[in-house]
Amino acid sequence: MSNTHGVFRKAVALLSGVAVLFSLAACGSSSAGESDSSDSGKTSTSALEQVKSAGKIVFATEGTYAPFSYHDSKTNELTGYDVEVATAIAKEIGVKAEFAEGSFDSLLAGVDAKKYDTVADQISATDERKAKYDFTEPYTYSYGVVVTTKDNPKNVSSFDNVKGLKAAETGTSNWNKTAQEKGAEIVQVNDFGQAVEALQSGRADVTLNDGLAVLDYLKQKPDANIKIAAKSEKTPAAQLPFRKGSDDLVKAVNDAIAKLQKDGTLTKISEKYFGEDFSQE
Repeated sequence: MSNTHGVFRKAVALLSGVAVLFSLAACGSSSAGESDSSDSGKTSTSALEQVKSAGKIVFATEGTYAPFSYHDSKTNELTGYDVEVATAIAKEIGVKAEFAEGSFDSLLAGVDAKKYDTVADQISATDERKAKYDFTEPYTYSYGVVVTTKDNPKNVSSFDNVKGLKAAETGTSNWNKTAQEKGAEIVQVNDFGQAVEALQSGRADVTLNDGLAVLDYLKQKPDANIKIAAKSEKTPAAQLPFRKGSDDLVKAVNDAIAKLQKDGTLTKISEKYFGEDFSQE
């Protein structure tokens, strides 16, 4: 009987070992978007394949940054230059464009967390961002401006004049970085509207931003106590950032941008929102 008991214990131990092996195998299987390191040699689906399978590209955007991304005052629908460009790009790839809104400083973090595929919100490809993301070709060319109150008490006439001044900027924008490089002290805000409020209340002396956005703001609010005190040369202003390793998706988007530039679609969208073509150099 003792021997029978021993055999039974060995059988239980063997079955337990098999169960552990199955458990480990299950835990080690790759999830969507991650590489498969199994001996079968299979690889996970690529970024483009995932987008095609989902039938959509999820674009993160502010929804409060006219004329690029904002809500129509009559219909409350999300619209704007970036929204229309993103929609056209998705259509070229053969999928739908889906938009998720959030504060500017949360957008790229959402891409990191795989909540969104990319950001359509005038994202500039800075060296710091290039180290973390794969960028498409530009779809907007613009210029930067320094904005002051109309009386311009600090006599700002160039970007170099912001040294030692207080600049109202969002936390992770390229304008924040430019302001710091020029020696300004940062007053952090959530969007351009808050930056204007900081200027008008005296909490900030200047704000650096995209010239097209500021012109649109002045068009909508001509009585606002702000003006453009200085501007830079026209340069690439916006590209779409994707997580590293999204090579085939970036290529597909680049092909779409090239086609939309060639057939005049981006020119039409640009002229609709800006009055002239800022989609190309």
